[in-house]
Amino acid sequence: MARRRGLGLLLIAILVGAMTGSAAGEVIGLLFGHFLPGSMVEKFFLTAAEYTFPPATLPLVIFSLTFGFTLKINIISLVGIGVALYYFRWY
Repeated sequence: MARRRGLGLLLIAILVGAMTGSAAGEVIGLLFGHFLPGSMVEKFFLTAAEYTFPPATLPLVIFSLTFGFTLKINIISLVGIGVALYYFRWY
Protein backbone atom coordinates (compact mmCIF):
# COMPACT_ATOMS: atom_id res chain seq x y z
CA MET A 1 0.00 0.00 0.00
CA ALA A 2 1.38 3.38 -0.97
CA ARG A 3 1.84 5.92 1.78
CA ARG A 4 0.76 9.48 1.14
CA ARG A 5 3.30 12.15 1.90
CA GLY A 6 2.61 15.84 1.85
CA LEU A 7 4.18 18.59 -0.17
CA GLY A 8 5.66 20.06 3.01
CA LEU A 9 7.60 16.86 3.71
CA LEU A 10 8.91 16.88 0.13
CA LEU A 11 10.12 20.48 0.48
CA ILE A 12 11.82 19.64 3.78
CA ALA A 13 13.53 16.63 2.15
CA ILE A 14 14.76 18.81 -0.73
CA LEU A 15 15.99 21.49 1.68
CA VAL A 16 17.84 18.98 3.88
CA GLY A 17 19.38 17.34 0.81
CA ALA A 18 20.53 20.69 -0.56
CA MET A 19 22.00 21.77 2.79
CA THR A 20 23.77 18.45 3.33
CA GLY A 21 25.15 18.39 -0.21
CA SER A 22 26.25 22.00 -0.04
CA ALA A 23 28.05 21.44 3.25
CA ALA A 24 29.74 18.31 1.86
CA GLY A 25 30.80 20.22 -1.28
CA GLU A 26 32.29 23.02 0.82
CA VAL A 27 34.24 20.54 2.96
CA ILE A 28 35.53 18.65 -0.08
CA GLY A 29 36.47 21.93 -1.78
CA LEU A 30 38.32 23.18 1.30
CA LEU A 31 40.20 19.88 1.62
CA PHE A 32 41.29 20.04 -2.01
CA GLY A 33 42.10 23.73 -1.54
CA HIS A 34 44.37 22.85 1.37
CA PHE A 35 46.24 20.09 -0.46
CA LEU A 36 46.00 21.43 -4.04
CA PRO A 37 45.57 25.21 -3.83
CA GLY A 38 44.23 26.82 -6.97
CA SER A 39 43.41 23.49 -8.62
CA MET A 40 40.52 22.91 -10.97
CA VAL A 41 39.02 20.38 -8.54
CA GLU A 42 38.89 23.04 -5.81
CA LYS A 43 37.16 25.47 -8.18
CA PHE A 44 34.71 22.77 -9.25
CA PHE A 45 33.56 22.09 -5.70
CA LEU A 46 33.60 25.69 -4.45
CA THR A 47 31.95 27.36 -7.46
CA ALA A 48 28.28 27.95 -6.77
CA ALA A 49 25.37 29.77 -8.31
CA GLU A 50 24.05 32.39 -5.91
CA TYR A 51 20.79 34.28 -5.80
CA THR A 52 20.22 36.85 -3.08
CA PHE A 53 16.66 37.67 -2.20
CA PRO A 54 16.41 41.34 -1.32
CA PRO A 55 15.75 42.13 2.32
CA ALA A 56 12.18 42.83 3.30
CA THR A 57 11.48 45.02 6.31
CA LEU A 58 8.41 44.70 8.49
CA PRO A 59 8.06 47.95 10.44
CA LEU A 60 6.25 47.50 13.73
CA VAL A 61 5.38 50.07 16.37
CA ILE A 62 8.28 49.37 18.76
CA PHE A 63 10.80 47.69 16.44
CA SER A 64 11.21 46.48 12.88
CA LEU A 65 12.11 43.05 11.52
CA THR A 66 14.24 42.52 8.42
CA PHE A 67 14.15 39.23 6.54
CA GLY A 68 16.39 38.11 3.69
CA PHE A 69 18.49 35.17 2.57
CA THR A 70 20.86 33.96 -0.10
CA LEU A 71 20.33 30.76 -2.09
CA LYS A 72 23.68 29.13 -2.95
CA ILE A 73 23.71 25.91 -4.99
CA ASN A 74 26.79 23.96 -6.08
CA ILE A 75 27.17 20.67 -7.94
CA ILE A 76 27.27 18.52 -4.81
CA SER A 77 24.11 20.17 -3.44
CA LEU A 78 22.33 18.99 -6.60
CA VAL A 79 23.59 15.48 -5.84
CA GLY A 80 22.28 15.88 -2.28
CA ILE A 81 18.86 16.92 -3.64
CA GLY A 82 18.86 13.86 -5.89
CA VAL A 83 19.69 11.54 -2.99
CA ALA A 84 16.99 13.16 -0.85
CA LEU A 85 14.42 12.72 -3.62
CA TYR A 86 15.45 9.09 -4.04
CA TYR A 87 14.97 8.39 -0.33
CA PHE A 88 11.70 10.35 -0.34
CA ARG A 89 10.43 8.28 -3.23
CA TRP A 90 11.39 4.83 -2.01
CA TYR A 91 11.35 5.05 1.80
